[in-house]
Amino acid sequence: MTISTILAKKPVRYTLITAIWLLVWQGVSMLINEEILFVSPLSVVLTLSQLVQEGEFWLSLFASVGRVFGGFALGYVISFLLAAVAHRFAFFKDLISPIISIVKATPVASFIILALMWIGNSVVPVFISMLMVIPIVWSNTLAGLENIDGGLLEMAKVFKMPTFKRIRLIYFPSIFPYMLSASGSGLGLCWKAGIAAEVICRSMHSIGNQIWETKYYIQTNEMFAWTAVVVIMSVIFDAIIRKLSKLAYKRFAMEVGQNETE
Repeated sequence: MTISTILAKKPVRYTLITAIWLLVWQGVSMLINEEILFVSPLSVVLTLSQLVQEGEFWLSLFASVGRVFGGFALGYVISFLLAAVAHRFAFFKDLISPIISIVKATPVASFIILALMWIGNSVVPVFISMLMVIPIVWSNTLAGLENIDGGLLEMAKVFKMPTFKRIRLIYFPSIFPYMLSASGSGLGLCWKAGIAAEVICRSMHSIGNQIWETKYYIQTNEMFAWTAVVVIMSVIFDAIIRKLSKLAYKRFAMEVGQNETE
């Protein structure tokens, strides 16, 4: 078995890549040789193993997951509905497009500070997570809707296909790749923006507040450990959403095949 054949296997390739970057991390840490400035991977692992034994760790983790994922879900639904209406009515698309552009261009910190004036600290991360995902899902969903095969829609109209069946058999398979892409990009942005909002708002029982305290007490090892938690959770939830989405797509694809054979 050649090296290229071994590296062609994803688990082996990803393990090797992870090992390489861990070695680079360790090398930089040894070069700086100041734990207060840049901690080693081993120090992060040891710190994280201590944190997971504390009840506050799990309380902060679940609270932050709830805020970020809640904001993501709300933003996804709202932006999907906005895109559907914009696809149906050109005037609404032109009306809402400037707002979407403003949301995309405005710094996250500005929205966080403004939101602090309007709503409570615990709600700001949810609102910010929701706001950040809207432009991504909006643009992707709208692109998917605008690229649906007009011939299929005309055929559905001629054969008087029911609306729900038209959505399930034509619209959903067409826009699914765009929605899946939006999920990956949007969820990552939600995590970054949501945690940033928690840091600024100092939301009680949150990863963001824990990160703020590490800065206040100059606990670099804990700051790295909490940051690692954010990265890990982002990767886990992205994998879960992609898996569930693909399962849903396969189910719809099987139903389409069955309908075509009947």
